[in-house]
Amino acid sequence: MLSNIFKGKEPIFVAEIGLNHNGNIDEAIAMIKAAAECGADAVKFQTFIPELMVSPFASSMLNEEAFMKKDYDTINFFKKFTFSKEEWLRIQEAAKKYNVEFFSAAFDIPSVELLEELNVRLYKIASSEVTNIPLLEKIGHTKKPVIMSTGMACEEEILSAIETLSKNGTGDIVLLHCVSLYPLEDSEANLRRVLSLKEKFKLPVGLSDHSRDHYAAMIASAFGAVVIEKHFKLHSKHLCPDSEVSLEPESFSEMIALARRGFALAGSGEIKTQGRECNTARGARRSLFAAKKIPAGKELSMDDVIALRPGTGIPVQEIYKYRGKKVLTDIDEGLPLKGEYFEQEQ
Repeated sequence: MLSNIFKGKEPIFVAEIGLNHNGNIDEAIAMIKAAAECGADAVKFQTFIPELMVSPFASSMLNEEAFMKKDYDTINFFKKFTFSKEEWLRIQEAAKKYNVEFFSAAFDIPSVELLEELNVRLYKIASSEVTNIPLLEKIGHTKKPVIMSTGMACEEEILSAIETLSKNGTGDIVLLHCVSLYPLEDSEANLRRVLSLKEKFKLPVGLSDHSRDHYAAMIASAFGAVVIEKHFKLHSKHLCPDSEVSLEPESFSEMIALARRGFALAGSGEIKTQGRECNTARGARRSLFAAKKIPAGKELSMDDVIALRPGTGIPVQEIYKYRGKKVLTDIDEGLPLKGEYFEQEQ
């Protein structure tokens, strides 16, 4: 369970390292250290085999060319960001050293098998894989918690993914609101979708943020986001694939502070007096007092009572419960009324 992994902490902050390590193991480890130092709870990577991700005919297909020709540029691009099993072990050990949770988005079945060899404790499902049923089945079989981004996906596709994961053994699922644009504009952020996902699917919801800054996290947290995932980079001049939507350590720390405050400000949403407000209510609300001396044997009338602070006696809203009841003892003017002063119903 996510609550077990992160000891019930909410919200959980994930530094999305993704491809920003540039395929450099030392850079990846430096990013883990920096993410931990600025308050991240977890570091998330991407695990894939490029040949199992992109067809060599992708360019021709996307351009709707009549003659299909192979183009390996995209495959070769992604090859620069892969690690060997030994390198992944080093990355995992670095995460343990710096006390952050290591996990990854798996994009193919062999990558799930690799992550299982590493014994990861949870999985990320990228927005692009929400409809990849065989991959979801494989991840479901691990019976481990899943954080799933929902960019590009409609309700039916999200529901199908949830059902596939659940049917195959994964019941602990967090949905992330995500807009699959890099970067996205404020008008495209649609943060109210956090609320819609919670209401529709009755699951914990978070945010995978592709905006340029860190303010979306505060709003999403106020809407109840329990996971905040944000791309991470080492510094402002760090050249990496997702630099434009990534935060450097200082900004990441600011995001965490803002999001925690947003989460705290939102509260539980329960419609009741709670905590310190109860003390305010005791002093500010009103109770029933004797407006004048009330002799024993008199039936209480509205003229006999006055509503005054504090609210520690008979609540004013109970006046009609006592009106017309016989008073059992003399009550001096100004004294608070008590239940034992009145004849009780048999």
